[in-house]
Amino acid sequence: MPLPPLSTRDIAAELAPFGVELTGKELEQLSAYLELLLRWNRRVNLTGLRDPRTIVRRLFGESLYLSRIVELRGWLVDVGSGAGFPGLALKLVAPDLRVTLIEARQRKCAFLKEVVRECGFYAIDVVTERFERWREGRHGQEMADLITTRAVRVDDMFLKRMATLLGGGGRAVFFTTSGSADAIRDKGVGWMWREEGIPSSPGSVILVGDKKLSK
Repeated sequence: MPLPPLSTRDIAAELAPFGVELTGKELEQLSAYLELLLRWNRRVNLTGLRDPRTIVRRLFGESLYLSRIVELRGWLVDVGSGAGFPGLALKLVAPDLRVTLIEARQRKCAFLKEVVRECGFYAIDVVTERFERWREGRHGQEMADLITTRAVRVDDMFLKRMATLLGGGGRAVFFTTSGSADAIRDKGVGWMWREEGIPSSPGSVILVGDKKLSK
């Protein structure tokens, strides 16, 4: 049996530990996003989370916490977007941010496009392709300001592709665990790294790699 919907007041309370305060309009958009996520999740495996409060904290709260760590400007590329975290969720607090969501699975892309329509988001491109193939097709073109990824396997080649897509001053952002963050730093020689713990999420961190200081 579906759990009762959360009010915008409930949503705001769940976001409070992350230091994120949304306007009335932004809360309404998040509520619409959440309702779509819960509805689609019954037939498409978007997330293993089922409780609305947990989804608000673990997916929306953790994603939006990034807005307190880095400046959201220019062009953001979100790799392996899944249900839209963090890339699409960040549009709640950065509506003018240009965002490209890269997700290889068609049904998840269909979900992302519906959220974009229902929430009235703009400046968003949903790409149904694997990151490496998409990157190969953009050789020598425009550079990104931010690349974000959550729960994606990171190897040496993945980091190299990210580096070639980032412009001067660009940043790579990984939503990961402390242990995985250590492994990424070991692979990412030549980057300047900083790690931020996420409130109310023990063991979860945001790892930011600054290309500006790369060798």
